[in-house]
Amino acid sequence: MKKTLTLGALLALLLLLLVPAQAEIQGFAKGQGYQYVYFGEYPYEKDGTVQPVLWRVLSVRDSKALLLTEYIIDTDQIIFVTDQKIIENHSYRRIETFEESDLFPKLSTEYVDRLLGDDPIRNALVPQPNGAILFLLNDEDYLNTDYGFETSRWAEWPARIKSHEAQGTPYAIKQRRLYVAHENDMSPYWVSTVKSPTDYKLQIVGFNGHLSYGAYTRVNIGLRLSAQLDLNQLEISGGQGTKQSPYQLRFAGSAAVPSPAVTETVAELVPNPTETPTVQPAATVEPIIPTPVYVFTQVPQSTAVPAATAAPANDQSSALLYTLAPDTTASAVSPTAEPSPEPAAQTKDQNTVTVSFIGDCSIGDSEQYTTAKSSYHTCLKNNGYAWPFSLVKDYLANDDLTVANLEVVFTTRTRHTDKKFNLKGDPAFVQVLNEGSIEIVNTVNNHCMDFMDGGYTDSIAVLDGAGIRHFGTINPGLANPHDDLGLVDVNGIMFGFVGWSYPQEYDLRNISSRILQLRSQGAEVVVVSLHWGRETYMTPESWQTTFARNVIDAGADIVWGHHPHVIQPIAVYHGKLIMFSTGNFTFGTMSDVNPATGIFQVTFEKTAAGPELKELKVIPCTTQKSPDFRPKELTEQKDRMNVFKYLTFKKAPYMLENPPASFLETGVIQFENGQMVQ
Repeated sequence: MKKTLTLGALLALLLLLLVPAQAEIQGFAKGQGYQYVYFGEYPYEKDGTVQPVLWRVLSVRDSKALLLTEYIIDTDQIIFVTDQKIIENHSYRRIETFEESDLFPKLSTEYVDRLLGDDPIRNALVPQPNGAILFLLNDEDYLNTDYGFETSRWAEWPARIKSHEAQGTPYAIKQRRLYVAHENDMSPYWVSTVKSPTDYKLQIVGFNGHLSYGAYTRVNIGLRLSAQLDLNQLEISGGQGTKQSPYQLRFAGSAAVPSPAVTETVAELVPNPTETPTVQPAATVEPIIPTPVYVFTQVPQSTAVPAATAAPANDQSSALLYTLAPDTTASAVSPTAEPSPEPAAQTKDQNTVTVSFIGDCSIGDSEQYTTAKSSYHTCLKNNGYAWPFSLVKDYLANDDLTVANLEVVFTTRTRHTDKKFNLKGDPAFVQVLNEGSIEIVNTVNNHCMDFMDGGYTDSIAVLDGAGIRHFGTINPGLANPHDDLGLVDVNGIMFGFVGWSYPQEYDLRNISSRILQLRSQGAEVVVVSLHWGRETYMTPESWQTTFARNVIDAGADIVWGHHPHVIQPIAVYHGKLIMFSTGNFTFGTMSDVNPATGIFQVTFEKTAAGPELKELKVIPCTTQKSPDFRPKELTEQKDRMNVFKYLTFKKAPYMLENPPASFLETGVIQFENGQMVQ
């Protein structure tokens, strides 16, 4: 008995020594090193499998912990130009602070959403003086001995500053092509310091730990993120604070936590009728979600993919199959008494299919302008949902399918990204698409995450409720990506749609896999939608011409571009169409750009061998500024020819063909046997 008690006492003493009575997060201590915590999830494995993110605790002051990811979890760009001639001449756009870079707002929006989703721990993130939520350490931070770093800025080879070194995750290395030094398996990562107001470089920590500067067009520089946590709102739920057993954190504060977006229904997105919203549709109409102009049937897709065309194992994209047919029983009702224009009577060739492409449609405003007298919201309140497309409705109603780039989210949320323009429309505004005979939209662009993941999810739910088809890929390879392909049966021809935003060279493989997936599911014509290029520039960059060729070589039939807010030339490659930018079409907020635009109508003929491209016809239009917002057809031949001139290269890029000379007068390109007719 005495021996048993002694062993029990020893065991109890051992447990007391191993498990502290009350765990406490502490910063770096000389001689003791760092503590570590887990919170958030991010792709870790090379196939995109997510794992908890390991953070190093640098310091704790006033109950706020400064953290640094232990690994380089991803890569990103700080990019202003990609034209090689400009790069060689060092004539980049200058920036004076890191906050002016493209990467800065993404850290506190896209990366917070990817890291935490709707996890309430995001309420414990402490915003920085510059508004950042996640951020990058700067030069002074990496020379701060209080954080456990060395004070040397540069280490002569073979010496290395190991306190600055970091390894990339397998995901960052394999999927995102993070550079790895063979000498020590370490990688470079960004620092938030600009070399000088007149220079063109941003600071990085090199793979050997030294602080130096690199040009900001590099695509393989890693992200080693930092965050500050309010420890008063957190509690430790497990772990011992070591690297092998990090503390696990959970939110214990009182901050309001948003409900998960996936639990919301379309009806919940409609403003409460008992409340008084800033802007409402006309009071005479109660229903917000309209009856679709077209009915569609979602057909379960086959899960079997031929081995020769199978997508990568981590590809979680899905293709929704729609059968498009006129609805002879339902009609969409405008919120005002103004009826939609009646389409002109027209005899339709049942052996052909015509698809219309229109450019950027921002059916709403940047949030700060929604209540302005000249806003899109006010325009729709005064004129009704049929207004925006009323001057071109005949063309869109008499085609077989109209495709638009939807550069707005339909949501009532107010939490948004930290940038100048965050584009949103009342969920009721989806009726504009139905009134305008817009059947399918690309949803992926640089504004689709303006109101975070929840806003995007809201918008998709609204589109689904209104019967508007959609496609677009965001964050492929993540555990919960938005990765939708569109598959539409249009009068007997199966069209497949891929949507991609800000494509980079390494995206080609992912786009190619989605083209193969659509082909395996029956797509006869594949359209790749690319949100790309320089805003307000009337010509594409040289890298875009190469990328467009590569996309067609990968199996696309049409490359359709948008984002510059202006039209750019059309080209033909191996008998396939490339529309580099179809410009703005109806767009709230932005107005000081070249107003030329158009309806780009592509016609295919059904043959025994499959669909054959027969014609591209451009209906030249002009956009109208606030408070009208309606695109209208140009009728004067001189004005029409100016648009056709914008759509033609002065000199066609390598391996691309300009439209024929007749296009400058007619706006029409004819095709025979897969070749453009000169």
